[in-house]
Amino acid sequence: MSVANMPSALFKYLPPARINVLEDLMIRFTQASSLNDTLELRPPVKGVASDERLAELAGERQIPKLRDMISPEIKEDLERICPGLMEQCLASCIPECVRQTKLKHENNPHAVFDVLDQNFGILSLSETSTEVRMWGHYADGGRGFLIEFDPKHSWLQAKHEARDSFRHIRQVIYVASRPDKSLLKVTDQDFLYTKWDVWRDEREWRILRCFNDAAKKCTAHDPYGNDGLLFAIPPDSIKSVILGFSASRDFETAVRSILATNAALDHVQVKRASQSNETGKVEILSEKAELSPR
Repeated sequence: MSVANMPSALFKYLPPARINVLEDLMIRFTQASSLNDTLELRPPVKGVASDERLAELAGERQIPKLRDMISPEIKEDLERICPGLMEQCLASCIPECVRQTKLKHENNPHAVFDVLDQNFGILSLSETSTEVRMWGHYADGGRGFLIEFDPKHSWLQAKHEARDSFRHIRQVIYVASRPDKSLLKVTDQDFLYTKWDVWRDEREWRILRCFNDAAKKCTAHDPYGNDGLLFAIPPDSIKSVILGFSASRDFETAVRSILATNAALDHVQVKRASQSNETGKVEILSEKAELSPR
C-alpha cells in the first residue's frame, strides 16, 4: 500500500504502567512467541512443495549433478552397450530424490518461525482509537492511554527496497480460512501479515524490525522467557497522547509532566477518551476537554 493511502493516524494501546514508553521514548518490538495469538507467524504449511514440483526440481537440479559424477568413459560405454540406459537409470532416481527432499525439509516451517522469533520483533498498532475491547484488554480497562503515531513518518517507512518485508508499516489482512500451502508457495503476506478473522476488531497495522537495530535490551525476561528489545521512538513521530476514559487525575498529571519537561515533545497534543454510559461507545475528545475526576 502506498503512503498516500494509509490512515492519517495509528495508535498504540498501553496500560498506565507503560508510561515509561513516553518518558524514555523507547518501545518494545515483541517476539511472536510472546504475543497473545498462539498462531502468530504460523501459517498452515503442508510440505515444502507438491510431489510433482519436487520431481521437476530434482530433474532440473539433482539429476544433472548425478550425471556429472559419471565419468565420460563410462557414459560412452553405457551409451554404446545400451542406448538410453543411463538416462533411464538417472530418471529412476527421481522418486528417491523427492523422498529425501521431503525428509530434509519437513521441519522448515518450524525453522522459519524460529528464525523470525529469534531475530525480529513486532510493533502492533491499530487504525482505531475507539475500540472498547482494545481499551479493556490492552489499556487496563480504559485506565491507560494511547500514543498516536504518524504512519507517514520515516520511522515507520524505512524499507530498504521495494520488496522489503520489514522496517515499514503494513496492514494486517484478516481471513476466515487459511488453506494449506506448500512452503514454496507461502508469501511474506501469509507468514507476517495475515491473521484469523477473530482478531479483525483490532484493525492492526504492524512493523517488524531486526533485533540488531534495537537501542536497548532489558535485563529481565518476560513471562515467556524472552528478552525485551526496545527501539528508540523519534519524538516527531508522535502526534498525540490520548488519556483513557478511566484514567486517574494522578496519571494525567504524570503524562502532562513528561510532555512538559521534554522540549522534543512540545508539539504533542493531549486528548482524552470518553465512554458513553448509554451506549458504551468510546469517542475521542479534544485537548481542551477536561478530564472527569476519578
